Amino acid sequence: MFKDKNTVIGFVLLAVLFFAYFAITSIQSKENELVKLEAKRKQDSITLANAPKLTASDTIKIKQDSIDRINGLTKAAAGSFVPYVTGTPQLTTVENELMQVKFSTKGGRPAIITLKQFNNYQGAQVQLLGDSADYFGYNVAAGINSAQLYFNLVSNTKNADGSSTISYEVKDSAGRALLHQYTVKPNSYLINGSVQLLGAAGLVTNNTINLTNAIMVRQQDKDKSYESQSAQFTVLKNGEYDFYVANETRNITIDKPIGWYGYKQRFFSSLLLSNTDMLNTKIDITLQEDTSHKMYLAKTNTNVPLSADGKFTFQWYTGPNDYAQFVSIGKYTKNVVQLHSNPFGFVKWINRGLIMPVFDWLLKHIASVGLAIALLTFFIRLLIIPLTYSSYKSGAKMKALRPDLDKLKAKFKDDQQGYAVEQMKLFKQAGVSPLGGCLPALLQIPIFFALFALFTAHIGVRDQSFLWANDLSMYDSIIHWGNVPIISTILGNHLSLFAITACITSFFISIYSMSMTPDQNNPVLKYMPYFFPIIMLFIFNRLPSALTWYYTVSNAVTLLIQFVIQQYIIDPKKIRAEIEENKKKVKPKSKFQERYEQMLEAQKTAKAGKK
Repeated sequence: MFKDKNTVIGFVLLAVLFFAYFAITSIQSKENELVKLEAKRKQDSITLANAPKLTASDTIKIKQDSIDRINGLTKAAAGSFVPYVTGTPQLTTVENELMQVKFSTKGGRPAIITLKQFNNYQGAQVQLLGDSADYFGYNVAAGINSAQLYFNLVSNTKNADGSSTISYEVKDSAGRALLHQYTVKPNSYLINGSVQLLGAAGLVTNNTINLTNAIMVRQQDKDKSYESQSAQFTVLKNGEYDFYVANETRNITIDKPIGWYGYKQRFFSSLLLSNTDMLNTKIDITLQEDTSHKMYLAKTNTNVPLSADGKFTFQWYTGPNDYAQFVSIGKYTKNVVQLHSNPFGFVKWINRGLIMPVFDWLLKHIASVGLAIALLTFFIRLLIIPLTYSSYKSGAKMKALRPDLDKLKAKFKDDQQGYAVEQMKLFKQAGVSPLGGCLPALLQIPIFFALFALFTAHIGVRDQSFLWANDLSMYDSIIHWGNVPIISTILGNHLSLFAITACITSFFISIYSMSMTPDQNNPVLKYMPYFFPIIMLFIFNRLPSALTWYYTVSNAVTLLIQFVIQQYIIDPKKIRAEIEENKKKVKPKSKFQERYEQMLEAQKTAKAGKK
């Protein structure tokens, strides 16, 4: 047991030292990097200055030689498809209510996909496909990739069901052909696609195509570092959902068959769902520079067996990470919406079975997402009212026992072990559990992590404003101070008002809780409730404002419930009478109490022996 406040001061100083250490280390690391970059810049400048100068004609000749060399190699590899090696890309636009798709004759594929109902952090519509690094193709002939060929547009048809079908082809003189067809349905983010090789035996080996696919995943939210934490390569591997983090440069090899793969960011995904298992899959993930608006480039290489008629059918999903959309697609794609936070994996069942259905219902019937979150908070608090009442009643009993505990303190004075033994006996006689008030707090831990996962991943909170918060899926900020040493490391480059309100309401709850419990001799336990809200600020300041708004409302409701129960429901006189009645009853000791008393007696004996 601690006997003074020095321990608390020690803990606080230790925490400050840790923060200072990490901040200084970070600053020194950045300074070293800047020194190295500056030295490299100077050396590059010297090398460039000493390099021989090229004339304009030299530059033009080099470029032309390079183009001729590439075209020569491409034509040599293309074989009978030489006429399709050169050309100019022609775009054809197909759209429905949710997205606009621009198909290109180069590669005969979707080249640009724009989502109509979502905007990025710059205010433009979200574009999931359209970077110069994007491609989709497969190797044919002597090494040419279909992505390098210029296809002929065969048809662009509007179907009776409102869908649109677009077809491309390339043919050689021997009758061999590559046929691509895509169908865009109304009110859907899915594109049904097919690739067919006529005369496949002369184009590929073992009736299998080597599919190559690359997508540059671009930043969509204002905080790139926070968004990158959700970057993943998702996959249905051997019939089970799996994912690989994509916030670092890495190479992945999957030797098991996969049913689909996808490039995921926080709120959007591009998934390729195959009707045939894909084999021997390799993925190269290249993280992009922090200064760019791109997150990572993912290149996938996999083998796809063709059907007997040389066909490969698939679906291409490019859209929001919408749980309902993924449920309708099936194939475990719903797991892309990560409704749990490790190590609390079980909270996804709380979200799927209870919280998310209620929240989705509220979003359908209430225009304000912030108000929907407040009502969701009331719903959750209503569910745990019986436990809350039990907790406050336990706290009232503890408060009623204060006179008895004060007598014990006066009796035992500095004998902490003796006091602890008699305290346990008193709690047992009075029918009071010192941990009874902790149950609602413990219950809120999984609920908090369930809501953290929900508000981090739910597309319904994205880009939704409430009060002073412009986007409930991101932190709200009332003050920005940029990159300030130490402060930016431990708190960030802003101050969130919802985080402050959450911490203030937590502080009021701490004051109430301390008033309901006996005085603590341990200064850590005595003062921690006051330090805890301050510590929370460093955590909450970076969290989505939807979560800190929920926590603010939850704390406010807690304070209201505390006031009502304390003033109008729990009668201190009845509580005292109940305790006195319990004292008259003879209660056997529990095994835990016996062992705890034995441990304290042993400590007391050992201490006496030393003296």
